[in-house]
Amino acid sequence: MHIGAKLAVDQPVSEHRRAERELIEVSTTLRASGVHGLDIVIRNISTLGFMAEAEGEFAAGDLVRVRLPAIGTLGARVIWVKDGQIGAEFEHEIELPRLRAMLAVTGAAPARRDRRPRLVS
Repeated sequence: MHIGAKLAVDQPVSEHRRAERELIEVSTTLRASGVHGLDIVIRNISTLGFMAEAEGEFAAGDLVRVRLPAIGTLGARVIWVKDGQIGAEFEHEIELPRLRAMLAVTGAAPARRDRRPRLVS
């Protein structure tokens, strides 16, 4: 048991994520209950949630709606708030093909990880 606990502590935080995140920069709108839409910049996203720069009064547990290009408006719950940033979890997981389509539309398509590096001469 002690060894398993040590391994969990030694692994980087990203190893503990439930879904791989893609680094992006997408300006969009976030709407909280009873609040007009706020401009935000999403900095990373996964099928389960996102992290964004967001000026406003948010608290963990707040329900919000975020507009995503090529996907539409989705519900999410704020998980954390710190220094003008929020992390939120989508109410329903985004299907990976839909997320990839959004990334392609925004110009933030991730590099294909299943490709071998090409030699350029």
